Amino acid sequence: MIPAASLKNIKTFIEKYFVEDALSDELVTDEDVRILYYETEGSGFGNPHILLKYLEFDIFVKNASLFNATNDRLQRRDKLILARLKYLLLSEQQVCGLRFSYVDDYHLGAKTVGYRRYHAVFSYKQTW
Repeated sequence: MIPAASLKNIKTFIEKYFVEDALSDELVTDEDVRILYYETEGSGFGNPHILLKYLEFDIFVKNASLFNATNDRLQRRDKLILARLKYLLLSEQQVCGLRFSYVDDYHLGAKTVGYRRYHAVFSYKQTW
């Protein structure tokens, strides 16, 4: 769903479509899809040098684009995006030196009219 003019521009991609922010300052009104991602802290494991952290994704999809990703009109675009995120984070032993685990995914309300919001959570352990 990224326009061809922005497809090869990584700066535009991370500013408009794959944004690192828990709450976007800008309302989603013109993109068919926007993914927000952010890290949250979990709990320790009894060892002060190991911390469980979470990588969370909010996938916003315009209602008009929710069921037109494939020829199968029952496939939801947000769940296809989640499947790709799972593949990217879980198919290798480590990604950027971190081993991710899938935690959960579920629907959340979207305050932006005309959009659906799907939330996904992955976890990893951080040491220092």
